Amino acid sequence: MTAPLSPPSAPAAPIRRPASRAGGVLVVLAGALSALLCASTGLGHFHRGQATNYDLGIFSQSAASWARGQLPTSAVLGGTPLLGDHFSPATAVFGPVWAAWPDPRSLVVAQALLLGLGTALVARCAVRHLPLPAAVAVAVGTAVAHGALAAARFDVHEVCLAVPLLALCATALLEHRHRAAALWSLPLLLVKEDMGATVAVVAVLLWLRGRRRTGLALGAAAVAGVVVAFATMLLVDPAHDLSRLAAFGGSARTAVAPEPVPAGEALRSRAVLVVAAVAGGGVLWVLSPVALLAVPTLAWRLVSVTPSYWSPGLHYGAVLVPVAAVALVDVLRRVRARRARVLLAVLAAGASAATTAWVLPVGSLSMPWQSGTWRPGAYVQQVRAATEALPRGSRLAADNTSGPYLLGEAGGGHEVVGWSVNTPLERLPDVVVLDAARASTGVSRAGKLAWLREVSTLPGVWVQRTGDTVVVHLPGRG
Repeated sequence: MTAPLSPPSAPAAPIRRPASRAGGVLVVLAGALSALLCASTGLGHFHRGQATNYDLGIFSQSAASWARGQLPTSAVLGGTPLLGDHFSPATAVFGPVWAAWPDPRSLVVAQALLLGLGTALVARCAVRHLPLPAAVAVAVGTAVAHGALAAARFDVHEVCLAVPLLALCATALLEHRHRAAALWSLPLLLVKEDMGATVAVVAVLLWLRGRRRTGLALGAAAVAGVVVAFATMLLVDPAHDLSRLAAFGGSARTAVAPEPVPAGEALRSRAVLVVAAVAGGGVLWVLSPVALLAVPTLAWRLVSVTPSYWSPGLHYGAVLVPVAAVALVDVLRRVRARRARVLLAVLAAGASAATTAWVLPVGSLSMPWQSGTWRPGAYVQQVRAATEALPRGSRLAADNTSGPYLLGEAGGGHEVVGWSVNTPLERLPDVVVLDAARASTGVSRAGKLAWLREVSTLPGVWVQRTGDTVVVHLPGRG
């Protein structure tokens, strides 16, 4: 008598090795060195005078709002409620950071710690499933991945909050800990409105693995999270309009769609993004089902009509780093020969480092041993010297390159609003601070100089110049 046929069972969960002492040391070292590299890159960027109102000024004002127990707003954006711009209530974690150290650099350091934590969690996954030399290579490749370092060198963004969560979620998927994967994915709904699609992918993977109830519940939560996110943005936005949809060719009433890019150039930029994402993760990672977590982020960036979303040198790729790294571990653990696993891991780390060298300007990354990394440079000192005589907490307007250095305790604790050549004088505060040596977002250097020449001739206006920093006094006009 033959036994009745039974449905095929789900693949067995991968065996997790107990962490050795050397493995534990690797996890700690990988996280610490990654955090140090990201912190030195971010602080070096700040101290060289390369930080901007968009976005460090905005996130600093958001953190200050949370620290006061208020919903986030930004005077740089004209007092806009930030939950109407992006649905990112998870940025509330920056509130205690700002309360402890009210300085934009506190957020730079916090972001570096989160990125380093993501690397440590990837390293922990690697030591569970790979020989130690291969795990070391995976950790190195993760630490030097261009997605994380691009985020570190470009101010602060909410995407850093997703990095450890994605590392935990991806690891749980690799190890078939399905409930843990679902639970670690849920907080992503609070990071940014686009993360709902990633949570939906987790739900689909659980469903396909036979965890139907968990998959359905998580899918419902993903849909509900997206609905809540966009409903909140509509409600909170002063114009009650989803202006961000203009980035995808929408007709949002308050947004100005980007200038069209020639088709050939747009295609090349998108191709570079895909190549950088694949190569930066070590190529082989795309063979793992875990790699599907990267699809939503890559998809919305490729579909968008906004050129900055196609750039691999900005912060948007940070969320791909832990996904690619854990997916790479998943692929490597299936290779039977130990030497082959180690060799492939080393080659993957080399591909990651080579991609970073290709995508990011060498001078944009600051090393911990460089003295200029840790102390304010000439430009920062100049801006603060030029505004030293202003009363603390003054309300002033600043261009994109000056604003971050006037925030927090070290910058005078000023209330910084955004400046534009198109802003009527009667709507500006009594003081305007400009960097006369560089262009800023939306205005060229020539445009700044023309504005300065025009306003300096007005009665009652006087101008002070310290190096390239110009302080314009418009008494009684703001």
